[in-house]
Amino acid sequence: MRHLPFLLIFLVSFGLAPGALAQLTSGISGPDVTEGARAIGYRAAYDPDADGFAQRVHVDQALTGALMLRGVVQVRRTDDRPMDFDFVQGELRWQVTPDNAKWASGLRLDARLRDSGRPGQVSLHWLNQIRLSDTLRTRFAVIASQQTGAGRETGTFLQTRGEVSRRIDGGIDLGGEFYNSYGTASDLLPVSEQSHLAGPFAALPLTDSLSLRTSALFGLTAGSPDATFRVFLTQAY
Repeated sequence: MRHLPFLLIFLVSFGLAPGALAQLTSGISGPDVTEGARAIGYRAAYDPDADGFAQRVHVDQALTGALMLRGVVQVRRTDDRPMDFDFVQGELRWQVTPDNAKWASGLRLDARLRDSGRPGQVSLHWLNQIRLSDTLRTRFAVIASQQTGAGRETGTFLQTRGEVSRRIDGGIDLGGEFYNSYGTASDLLPVSEQSHLAGPFAALPLTDSLSLRTSALFGLTAGSPDATFRVFLTQAY
């Protein structure tokens, strides 16, 4: 906890304190699964330009040493309500490589349901994590998604995500991350219309079982939100 003042200074310097991808609450999953692991998480994301605010709660449960199940419920602020249902999602993660692999890899399958005639979504993630040194790590993911149900758009939508982080004293991780959305595989959007966001993040343990991650993402193209500010809390149990 002696590093908490440093973390707060880091966050204020990037504008999180006054309070952002348009309410992006998803992160960059690692492929590793720990047998018996369980956790509950809370996430919030704020987009100041659109005055958009989304919150979600998820629960993790390892089924085996290689399979992890997650359930997600998200709500968002709309013009009519300060808190309205956004979606419910189920996720199944499979660690493909052996434990402690220098280059770890896995797959994640998601299924998302919405209401009010909004389309659902199924997604397949290819997850990767490379340990570059004892303190330096990178993660990257390639995601293919298709919409389902009423009002769906056809095609396979493509995304990539990645991060690089360094661990310093006190178990604090500092790094940068990026999120890219390209449109459909058969009809990629012009670069100016694609969504590309990047920015810094910081993560630290608050207790032996509770961790905090904060981040700020900034748009790199005209088709991107200008800024998104985020807070993630995870409690193992």
